[in-house]
Amino acid sequence: MRILFININTLRADRLGCYGNQNGLTPHLDQLASRGVVFERLFGENNVSQSSFVTMMTGKHPYQHGVVNMKPQPIPELLYPMSLFWQKNGYRTAAIDCNYRITGEKNTWFQRGYDTYIDPSEERPTHLNITAEEVNKEAIAWLEKHAHEPNFFLFLHYWDTHYPYHSIESQGITEVEPNEPSLKEFAREPLWSFIQKYGQEKTPSQLRQDYDGTVKQVDHAIGQIIQVLEQLQILDDTLIVLTSDHGESLGEHGIYFDHHGLYDASLHVPLLFHYPKILPGGIRVPTLVQHADLFPTMMELAEASPFKELGNLDGKSLLSVIKDPTRKHRKFVISCEANWQLKRSIRTTDWKLIRSLKPDVYGNPNFELYHLTTDPQEKNNVIKEHPILAKQLHQKMEGWVKKMLTRYKRQDPLRKGTKLEMNRMTVAEEEELKERLSKLGY
Repeated sequence: MRILFININTLRADRLGCYGNQNGLTPHLDQLASRGVVFERLFGENNVSQSSFVTMMTGKHPYQHGVVNMKPQPIPELLYPMSLFWQKNGYRTAAIDCNYRITGEKNTWFQRGYDTYIDPSEERPTHLNITAEEVNKEAIAWLEKHAHEPNFFLFLHYWDTHYPYHSIESQGITEVEPNEPSLKEFAREPLWSFIQKYGQEKTPSQLRQDYDGTVKQVDHAIGQIIQVLEQLQILDDTLIVLTSDHGESLGEHGIYFDHHGLYDASLHVPLLFHYPKILPGGIRVPTLVQHADLFPTMMELAEASPFKELGNLDGKSLLSVIKDPTRKHRKFVISCEANWQLKRSIRTTDWKLIRSLKPDVYGNPNFELYHLTTDPQEKNNVIKEHPILAKQLHQKMEGWVKKMLTRYKRQDPLRKGTKLEMNRMTVAEEEELKERLSKLGY
């Protein structure tokens, strides 16, 4: 079996036409979706890359594997990534990726199991400027060399949609607003310094346009890969799994150009399966799914049996809901974060409860409840109107956490706190305060 696993870093589901976007940003992804399976409700277990990739590659929830933020940390050798699984099953394995360096310190766990591992940014100080063109150059060369092989696993990791949004040509849906306030009015340190590091002097609406431009250029790159698979006559014999590790807040809830806060902007990501040899086309699956479900689904499609070294998987194969999209896969999903904020959430089809385990710098209360059916943008906290429901959801979430910690004999991975602390005041507020103090002689 040929497997092509594609991750488009920081890609929100709502930027794809097959998820309702009307602006024509993703014609190639939409065409792929029309011929394959679209999972409408994938909500990530976490909202930063390191945690999400450990989950995807192992089929284990962060409450089992313990990685919940971007802190450099050793990942236990006992955690088997899917690349090693495929390699041990006789697959040719390769990655065009840079996950081994995303925390700022090298972590060879992310390189395990690959016969070939190529980082297009290896000789550069940062991986954040990897372009889809660079990924495709390496990917196409590899595909042309190995297309004849019946079993391969190729992982492609695109970065264009991650800040600083290196858009070749902005294709945005938002016109630049006249006299729009500076990003200083909204941004906080130290996130502001990260934004400034890349020389951005743009307004929020300009950066949103750049984000949409990168979505379009990655879509074009995926179209090129599909065309190559067609030319090599292996498109219908290749399982394509496409997703994103997390989304991106573009100003929602006061969060600008980063992925924190357990709102759908940072948790809801696309998931597409394309494998005409076995899977029907034009299928839409509305049930709740998570990243941990990807690995067991690939295993079942490949008719590959897990071996004991994999341990317990928290994910479950999605084949049953592909065959019958009316079935429920999960009654609820649990997400957590510990990079900038310390929170966890429980989400059903209709409701989401977010619990903050430390004061929220944006001034949000410790508990937030959203009725997603009537408020999909999560603008109205209705916890006062539904206290009993909030209590029930909280009990269900805490019961699930306790069950996981007991099963895996571990402490809550959120107990160590966040990687970073964000200032409570915006940059503009800090500058105003310094100016007032200066006038007073301080």
